[in-house]
Amino acid sequence: MTVETLPLCAYPECTNHPEAPTPGNPEPRYCAHPDHNALGAFRRFRAKRQQRKDERRQEAEAKKAAGPAPAADALPGEPAMGAAMPGMDGSDPRTDLVALISQLSTDLPGYIEELAVITDSAAAEERIRTVTRAAAQRTLDAEQRAALAEEAADMAIAQLDVAKHRFEEEVDTIRQEAAQQVADVAFVRAELERYRERVAQLEERLDGVREEADAARRERSEIARQAEQHRCAV
Repeated sequence: MTVETLPLCAYPECTNHPEAPTPGNPEPRYCAHPDHNALGAFRRFRAKRQQRKDERRQEAEAKKAAGPAPAADALPGEPAMGAAMPGMDGSDPRTDLVALISQLSTDLPGYIEELAVITDSAAAEERIRTVTRAAAQRTLDAEQRAALAEEAADMAIAQLDVAKHRFEEEVDTIRQEAAQQVADVAFVRAELERYRERVAQLEERLDGVREEADAARRERSEIARQAEQHRCAV
């Protein structure tokens, strides 16, 4: 019975598991961390390689400052390292070869890691294209929403202008009607005052007529009384 182990993120020193497969990335090699991708891994490998170069340079400078080390592994009948078989430029070919092999063995893991990242560049580029398309679509959607918002704002402003114009017209109509009503009230008051004056004149005339009627009645009564007295005297 074999136990299936889940793969780890391809980012250096990351112990998380890769993301779940998606239609755009059916075989993900990195976890959900935003910096854990092919480009981030390449930068990480390059930084580590530069660090190793700096360390080797420092070691070489330290060895150079300490002087040449004695050759203890020279075989019988063979010249010691750094002392025999001088090259054309005065260096020892064996020493150079050993140093080259040592440097190659040290740099080989880094080259292998960088090769793995480079081979994954196609997936990284496809991922970049997917993200770029998604960003472009989001930008387009945002521009469309902005255009719709501007159109809605223009329509609202136009409707507000129409409503304002109608309101001003209604206010003018109400003012005209109110002015006409005020004029009508003033006219009615003037007519009422004129009628009151006419009524007062008629009342005065009526009082005069009543006084004349009373005087005529009194005169008739006096004439009748005198006539009665004259008939009685005869």
